[in-house]
Amino acid sequence: MALDEKQLSDQGKAILDASRDSLVVSWVKGIAGAAMGGAAGWFVFSWLLGQGLYGLAIPAAFVGVGFSLLSKRSILAGGFFCMIAGFILMIVCEWYFFAFNKDPSFSYFVTHLHQMDKSMTYVFFVLGSLFAFWFGKGR
Repeated sequence: MALDEKQLSDQGKAILDASRDSLVVSWVKGIAGAAMGGAAGWFVFSWLLGQGLYGLAIPAAFVGVGFSLLSKRSILAGGFFCMIAGFILMIVCEWYFFAFNKDPSFSYFVTHLHQMDKSMTYVFFVLGSLFAFWFGKGR
């Protein structure tokens, strides 16, 4: 029995389109989407800081959303990739905007993360990593 694509729902068409790409192509598209999502998240975070708001989890969540949107398939390993990439992006964002006064270098910041005064930053690290995983794993 042949599949009539005209009778598929929008979700069915999306699943069929995703299955036509190989896993490697989906990963390449997903990584490109994660990079674009991370860049967009960086700018949104920067804009929110200018408004007096702190949304550190946003860049990581955008990494996951970007990966998922462009890979167009459910990839559990993609969730773990996004979680790690999102966590690293959150650390870089925190360092870029709130470096230590004593030594503003990135290496000093990373080795002294445990000395930060803002306990909510740790909560955002966890939330952002979870959001990145959840969105990055796909549908």
